[in-house]
Amino acid sequence: MDVVIIGGGITGTVLAYLLDMRGVHVTLVDAGLQKPRYPLIHSKLLRFREDIALSKISEEVYLELSSKLGIKVLQPMYSITVIPSECYGDTAKLINLWHEASARVKVINDIGRYGLKRVVNNEVYILSSGGDNLVDYVQLMRLIRKRNNVRYVECKAGINVNNDSIEVVVNGRTLHGDYYIITAGAWNSMVARGAGLRIPLLPYKCQAAAFLSRRINYILYDYVLGIYMRPLGSAIDRVLGLSGLSIVVGGDGNSKITEPGREEKVDREFLNEVSSKVRSRLGNALFIGSRFGYCEVTPDMRPVVGTMGMNNLVLMGGFDGYGAEVGPALALALTEYLLNGSWPDYAKPYLIDRFGNNWPSTWDIGTEAHELCV
Repeated sequence: MDVVIIGGGITGTVLAYLLDMRGVHVTLVDAGLQKPRYPLIHSKLLRFREDIALSKISEEVYLELSSKLGIKVLQPMYSITVIPSECYGDTAKLINLWHEASARVKVINDIGRYGLKRVVNNEVYILSSGGDNLVDYVQLMRLIRKRNNVRYVECKAGINVNNDSIEVVVNGRTLHGDYYIITAGAWNSMVARGAGLRIPLLPYKCQAAAFLSRRINYILYDYVLGIYMRPLGSAIDRVLGLSGLSIVVGGDGNSKITEPGREEKVDREFLNEVSSKVRSRLGNALFIGSRFGYCEVTPDMRPVVGTMGMNNLVLMGGFDGYGAEVGPALALALTEYLLNGSWPDYAKPYLIDRFGNNWPSTWDIGTEAHELCV
């Protein structure tokens, strides 16, 4: 079997590995327009049972990758979730699901020992271990692309769909396969439009900022301020830790609907808001830089996978910023579909068929599927 994958991000990279390990010849085409520079977050502390199940499966995929490639893909992290007290009743129900996913969770009172400041009086603090990791995608992508059986092509790809035939064109050359997978992240819509296909995905701009602050060695999910923070996870950050300092990455999840290539810089309003929130929670924090990228979302804010008109043309995307949590699990589900012709049960809530042919041309981006207190 020959499979052509368009998109070498999180899901495309893992999918290439899973197929290669099962004897499938893989061509991985990636334009190199966006890729992680630092570790990403993998969390099982999600809101929907189905997402938690996917995240658990993704964790198992990461452990397989670690064993087979001889690297440490996952770095276990503590996390602190800050919620308003009126949100605790709903969150307490989720804690049972988190326990089922092997996370150890407890409510704590003293956050000062973790270098955090109380912002309002009605805050509840939840400490978790075994629920979160940083994922070393930088090393993972580098090693998988070097595998002898994975043909890696760094270039933009176009798709031509004519009646029952599909062509993937790269630098004027046609790539042939038994299956063609579109998993190019925020570029999915552009790739599909170039082929005359309509898909239920909307790209948007996502942003983050970095600060030098006191040392933190956990991930913070702050639903009082509406922000997340985490250590950068680089070698520089580990050296700074010896002096009691950290490079902290922060974001607020706010988004602007736009296609890749139409923005030139991080929004000033975002920087002002995030800087204020980071300092409210951490105290002194020196802004040192920012960056932006592009994400994408479906109308119901959940990922999507499935065939598009033809059984050998498959779309996978709409990860809305939590692809590191659920992407590898859907890559595994897609592997099973390609090899066995059927989808595993855990993938069925995410199949593209749920939309039929009835979705709007655009929509407002609502609450992300992994956010609490909604």
